[in-house]
Amino acid sequence: MLTKELTEELGSCIFKQFPDEGVYRISRVEEWLATNGYTLEKLGVSDFHELIEAAPDLFGTPRYNEDSYVIVKRWHGSGESGHPADSFFGNKNIILNDDIIEMSQQSLYALTKVLGTGLTVQEMKQEIYESFSRAKDEGKLDFMYDRYVFPIGYCTDGYLVNGIITKNISPRGKSLYFSFEKTQIYSSTVQAHRRPSVQPTPVSEEDKEEVYKLLTANFPYDIPQHMAAVSKLLSDNHIDRSRYGFFKMKDLLAQMDYLELSDVVLGGVPQVMVTIRRSDKYQAAPAGPRVSAFRTEAPRSVNAADVGKTGEVEIPEGNLEDFCNLPSKPLMILAQYLERINVFRDISELRGDISEDFQKAKETGKIRFYDGKIIFPCRWQRTDGNYVELTLKPSAYEGRAWFLSFVDTISRDSVPRTVQPGRQLENFAYLGSWNSFLSELADKAVAENWDFEGSGRSDHHILIQYIKYTFYRLTRENKVCISGDKKFACFNTGLVDKHYDDIYACFAPNEPGCETEWKFTGFCTAANRTLGKQIVNYFSPLPQPAVYFEHGEQLFFDLSKQLLPDFDHIIIDNISRLPLEFLEEQFTDCPDAREAAAKIRSADGYEKRGLYAQLREIVSGNDRLFMRIQNRIRDSIELAKKRVSRNYKTAIPSYFPKRNTMSLMLPLCLTDEEKPDVALVVEQTQSGNYQGQTILTLDQAYIDARLLCRLNSEWLTTNISADEADEAEDSAE
Repeated sequence: MLTKELTEELGSCIFKQFPDEGVYRISRVEEWLATNGYTLEKLGVSDFHELIEAAPDLFGTPRYNEDSYVIVKRWHGSGESGHPADSFFGNKNIILNDDIIEMSQQSLYALTKVLGTGLTVQEMKQEIYESFSRAKDEGKLDFMYDRYVFPIGYCTDGYLVNGIITKNISPRGKSLYFSFEKTQIYSSTVQAHRRPSVQPTPVSEEDKEEVYKLLTANFPYDIPQHMAAVSKLLSDNHIDRSRYGFFKMKDLLAQMDYLELSDVVLGGVPQVMVTIRRSDKYQAAPAGPRVSAFRTEAPRSVNAADVGKTGEVEIPEGNLEDFCNLPSKPLMILAQYLERINVFRDISELRGDISEDFQKAKETGKIRFYDGKIIFPCRWQRTDGNYVELTLKPSAYEGRAWFLSFVDTISRDSVPRTVQPGRQLENFAYLGSWNSFLSELADKAVAENWDFEGSGRSDHHILIQYIKYTFYRLTRENKVCISGDKKFACFNTGLVDKHYDDIYACFAPNEPGCETEWKFTGFCTAANRTLGKQIVNYFSPLPQPAVYFEHGEQLFFDLSKQLLPDFDHIIIDNISRLPLEFLEEQFTDCPDAREAAAKIRSADGYEKRGLYAQLREIVSGNDRLFMRIQNRIRDSIELAKKRVSRNYKTAIPSYFPKRNTMSLMLPLCLTDEEKPDVALVVEQTQSGNYQGQTILTLDQAYIDARLLCRLNSEWLTTNISADEADEAEDSAE
């Protein structure tokens, strides 16, 4: 047992960082204690579990995951006050992390502008951590009375920029606060490598039409869209504002004369809405596959003799990293791709590999150019046998002249990647009336409820999602069968008739000049009547149903493995999927959040989205509130695992079309321990552990699970409340 004095010291220390009782990672608590000088060795224990036993007034053991988590009890000690950083401030062995230091988005963004590195805000934060560690190792970290000072880098005019860390005077913030200052220390060598800042350039008519096609393929005309949704679509398709020298996407969008931007206030939150107007000048996207904004035309090749000066593009001399910034984001994309093909490289190793590959491409004449960009192959191959290609673009920031902007790992196979999974069937064939198509299939199949009982609808909402995504899965497995003479096509729907015979969807060639190659002719079973006989005549073996799991063990949740949820995505990104009643319970001491939640109950669609955006901002900026919600969800996860231990069928297999992955779903009871509110999607990783990817509403969860088989579940049924049914939507995960 610890002495009373030492227990009080530890209690005061822990309370400053963990004021609310809850379940926390042992590693976080141990790191906080070590930062304040209370190492396990100093406390006289061999591991943290021994400390838990020695300090029962401070710690407890959770029912599950006791190896990784600890219950931190609320400390009711002497009540002495002080700053959370008092016990370690001034110690040069301090380790910076997100738990103890506050870095405002404004400061980080301003620092990227001052340094001219072209880094994102998140990359800038990582650069600060690395600069701090480097300063410690090189003896350049100074402590001056009330602050740490360390060098970060040189700004655009050649003067050194220092980072400054002080105690955070805000009572609601983290222990430390970051700022920066420009010094009078000058380096002429830095100035020599600087290039003039790029001014915004006019957007070409070709690029405007390219953006027009992309937007019209994904958004309707004359209906305002949130700028965040428009920006994400453009970014996902590699249209970067920095390409034209703009620091804000809004400034780039303002250059498009077919877009109307309007500033509105929704739920008390300022928003920018973007409306697409029809344009006679540009051609809209054709019906069907979405238009990709990334050009895939083959750029021209350059011979080795031409390297160094090729038209308007000049390749700088020297190593790649001398003139090109290699941001973490594209490198992470490459690393994740390599992991999928069992190649494991960290970011620093990738930087070296890419530099070597660039040099080799120069020497062998494999560098290509397109639209002012440099494109070259690296050493790894895509699944189609071609090499992964890397694209360098001129930087719109001062600093290094180029940056790595795109990693092309996409195989050019037969699956049209630009078509949304839910639209593949309609792009394959003309189906006629959806109502007639679905009614015919429902009548032929074994009786099943294809609508949510609380929705008041009878439009086969579940069936339409089922058939769309079943077809998509079949295309990924190459199981959509087309006869050799191209006069007949069909696929296995995965449904059976009352005799338990497979039901097939059949198609005939469409008339010339039509938008789709095929047209629907009917449903049938094999060898039954005209269509059924055609199936037997054309195909052997018969068309097979979709398969989702390769191994039987994938259908079961392994309780011996660790489950690690992505709480940021679950709580912040998907806050609108959490029950409103549950959120209101957490907002008792947060009047702004409580007021926004109350307004949501009576808000319309646009206003509701604005209010949820407001809640995201409040929760993401309030660590105590975030942790409270996180702990409640964590408790619900532990309850779900307990239910699985008693009935393995509690974990329901599911398929996510947009990611083409198989997962398991666990029920989360947030408002009533007997009634699930949402489903937690868990995906097994390469290590065997589970990643809690996201949460789904119950209607979304049912649709994804129904793709695999007819459900016979205690907790996931078509019987949902009217409120939940009103929120029903296509699963977007």
